[in-house]
Amino acid sequence: MNYLKEINAFHDEVELNSLSASASLLWYVLMQFNNKTGWKKEFTVPTAAILVKSGLSESSFLRARKELEEKGYILFQSGSRHQTPTYQMISQVKDKEIGQVEDIVKERVTDETEDSVTDSFKRKERKRKEGEGGGRNPFAFYEQNFGVLTPFMAEKLTDWCRRISDELVMEAMKIATQHNKLFFNYCEGILKRWENQQVRTLADVERVESKTPHKKRKKEERASELKRMVNEYRKERHA
Repeated sequence: MNYLKEINAFHDEVELNSLSASASLLWYVLMQFNNKTGWKKEFTVPTAAILVKSGLSESSFLRARKELEEKGYILFQSGSRHQTPTYQMISQVKDKEIGQVEDIVKERVTDETEDSVTDSFKRKERKRKEGEGGGRNPFAFYEQNFGVLTPFMAEKLTDWCRRISDELVMEAMKIATQHNKLFFNYCEGILKRWENQQVRTLADVERVESKTPHKKRKKEERASELKRMVNEYRKERHA
């Protein structure tokens, strides 16, 4: 499996076939465990480990697992009394994408040798990913600029993309990177302000931001950063 492709495909699929927040979170957690196994087709994970990693209650976990299985995201086989449950992630990358790749290769074979076609295609695909992957997808952009995409952060991004749109989440993260504020609390401050101002498009962003005085934006940014520092201090106190 390709982790990033699966996340992109999952995000697209959820837009058409919605999942509960618990089911989405569980999917990300299971993907992390599957990644650690080297993408084995079937892998085992103790339920206790999933509960700790996800923070879900046992009842929420069972409902989320059933939802993922019924909607075709995972296969699951419960273990016996002394056996760990077995999981299998169902790829969300559609066959259509694979077919498109094969068609491109076949067309080029008539003019080039098979090896040169493969090399050429791989180079172009790599350039396309480098040029577009982080530029259009919030999950890829986060990993490239903010850090590791944990299940918790993936769920946060998914929630904001549903609430306000992918392009506005991307725009908020771009603004954060421009100000060297590489933490998502800063982005959330921007997104909450846009949500309150009923911003829906990039044109709305330009209109709203142009009307917001520079000093006021600075004040809001400082308030957002102060809030983040207070939250981190509280977490350390309770750790």
